[in-house]
Formats: sequence, C-alpha cells, structure tokens
Amino acid sequence: MRASLVGVAALAAILTYCYRQAKGTQAVRGEVKEDLRRWESEGGNVPAVATPSPAPVPKSSYPAPGSDARH
Repeated sequence: MRASLVGVAALAAILTYCYRQAKGTQAVRGEVKEDLRRWESEGGNVPAVATPSPAPVPKSSYPAPGSDARH
C-alpha cells in the first residue's frame, strides 16, 4: 500500500510539472505573438528608403524595341 501511495504521489508530481511547463510555454508564446504583431504593425523590417537589389540584372540578349539592331 505504501508503494502505491508513493507511485500516485510521483505521478501527481510529474503531471503537475508538465502542467506548469505547458502554462509557462503558453504565456511566452502569447508574449512573442504580441511582440510580433506590434512589430509588423510598425512596418516590420521594411526599409525606410528604397534599397537596390544586390544581385546584378543581366542585360537582355534581344534588341530593345525601336532599335535598328537585327538578330
């Protein structure tokens, strides 16, 4: 009988621990969501000025419309 009481107490302790961990995770997740929502409403990571693309854009191999170049 004493062993079963110890087992029930251990199980209750494990369940309590898991419950508290889950509640703590939910609180942190809510804070992160709120911070992200506020950050996105402020503009996120959109730059204040237009920035050029770092990748070079290759020139077309086709002649521009209206040019005298031929294929």
